[in-house]
Amino acid sequence: MGESALTEFIVEFAPAAVTRGHIARYVRTTTDLAQAGDRMTPAILQRMLRRIRDNGHAVVIPVCERCGRERIIGRGPDDRRICKPCTDALRAEYCADCGRLRPVCIRRDRKPLCNNCRRRLPDAKKPCIRCGNARLVHTATADGPLCPECAPGKIEPCVHCGRTTRVRVRFTGGATCSPCFDIIRGTRRPCPRCQRVTLVASVADDGTLTCTPCAGRLSPFICASCGIEDIRDGKRCYPCSARDAVDALFRGGIPERREALEPLRVRLTNHPEPKSMVQWPKRSASAGVIRDMLTGRLDVAHEALDEHPITQAAELMRHALTDVGVLPPRDQAWAHFERWLDRFLTGHPTAIARVLGPYCRWSVVARTRLLIARNGISDGTFDRARSSCRIALVFLTHLEDHNLDLHTGSQTIVEDYLEQFPRHLDQLRTFIRWAADTGRATRMSPPPSRWIDPSTSYPIPVYRDWMHRFETDETIPLRTRICGLLCGTLGRPSSAVAKLTRSDITDTGDEMTVTIGTSPVRLRDPLPALIRRQLDAPRRWDTDSDWLFPSKLRAGAHTDYSMMVKDLQTLGCSIVSLRGAALLALAAIMPAGPLSDLTGISVGVANRWQTLAAAAYSGYPALRLE
Repeated sequence: MGESALTEFIVEFAPAAVTRGHIARYVRTTTDLAQAGDRMTPAILQRMLRRIRDNGHAVVIPVCERCGRERIIGRGPDDRRICKPCTDALRAEYCADCGRLRPVCIRRDRKPLCNNCRRRLPDAKKPCIRCGNARLVHTATADGPLCPECAPGKIEPCVHCGRTTRVRVRFTGGATCSPCFDIIRGTRRPCPRCQRVTLVASVADDGTLTCTPCAGRLSPFICASCGIEDIRDGKRCYPCSARDAVDALFRGGIPERREALEPLRVRLTNHPEPKSMVQWPKRSASAGVIRDMLTGRLDVAHEALDEHPITQAAELMRHALTDVGVLPPRDQAWAHFERWLDRFLTGHPTAIARVLGPYCRWSVVARTRLLIARNGISDGTFDRARSSCRIALVFLTHLEDHNLDLHTGSQTIVEDYLEQFPRHLDQLRTFIRWAADTGRATRMSPPPSRWIDPSTSYPIPVYRDWMHRFETDETIPLRTRICGLLCGTLGRPSSAVAKLTRSDITDTGDEMTVTIGTSPVRLRDPLPALIRRQLDAPRRWDTDSDWLFPSKLRAGAHTDYSMMVKDLQTLGCSIVSLRGAALLALAAIMPAGPLSDLTGISVGVANRWQTLAAAAYSGYPALRLE
């Protein structure tokens, strides 16, 4: 190695002067330290020889005289130089208390006791003179016993936070408490000196925190697999542990299935959250779905996932497999609705099934397809279709409970039903109109349509308070603030906000526009800054996803609109009332045509909102761009 290189290595390996003195004294009395293989070599020299060998130099390591293995050896009970396992084996006897073959710790009445049984003895614990707790004695002083947590060298000021507390480790530049150690080994941040984002885990000569290269130390957080300093899971970094966990999951499959699911393995290996992927193959039900596919117990097909007993896990894997191209894309909303309709129409009495089947399978389905062709599919499209089917069933059951049917029922029974279920008005009107047109109802007529209830909107002061809170309150989640501001400004539903993509947003740096309807709308502060923060936020599944709000669980999908509604409800804000206040404010200053384009409502509904606003629309704000 050379004298200068060896000197630098010894200083780095043994930073304490006392330890370097022990090494120097032994080296002066040994002619050939590297090749002698002297069994009397001190433990610190044995560790240094191992480090030298790891650096690529040929050295001879002392071996145990009993087992012949290369281990740290010391003086055994029979004066031979042996390793610790051999020492324990020579000192082992059958414990008089537990009966297991263990090294003898003490003897009571000439009977051997192991360390575990010794710790359970009544006189093993004594009151600590510092904390007063009855614990095992670590150090006996002239004033009395000290427990392990109060013993000298255990309670010191932490070099990172300055608090005088129990020392967890010392290899980070000084005494380090447990909270600081957890932060150091689990947080990547910029080094104060070199600004490199890494583990700031050492103390420099001037007492400041730095990364290990700036401090001139050897990092204790090097991954044993890839050699990179990073947050570790045991002795390996999380990306390496996650890669091994995913490979172990796929290793158990048949070759044909492994080849078919290879794109998914690549996606999971490159997952942006490797820490969660370490335990995912063992704990997640979604991993169980993949394991069944790999072993052949489950087909790689949409139909097999439809029949899987764990619906949520199957749906998550369906999105992942479709996103990586293993499964072909499918209109999942229609498929779910058709499966739901098959389950919904089973088990009803013959008289109800004779009417409910044609209405649900023909009228509801046809009307849903017409709405999709006219307005596009939204998250509420199939919710309304299911609601129409359920309300038709409830009304038919109500008639049967009164010994009536569609032919014998009159308008009075319709009015009585609406008094009991006033929220069923719209769906019931559609059902009765269908029944009358098909000749199934002769004495009933659809109830009159109701106009929009102005009570569904916030008063102006409350509306302004909510908008001001969304603009300024940093404690509200970013997604909730953006949703509240867009819904409260444009009057759009949360389902439209959830489907925004990067292509819908045009950002020039000076201004930002968003295209929700047919025309772009200029956004006012602070919405552009909030949307930029959302676009820069880390993505869990799809790092290149086009969605403004990508789903955290469903690969290739956007966040469900109901999650945004729940976020607002948690704050105490009603999105219906917030949109109502925005629609009233816009209807007072805009014509029906631009109002319909901006908010997505029909021209007829826009006219109703203008009537409620009770204001002329002589002014036209510069929201729409030419």
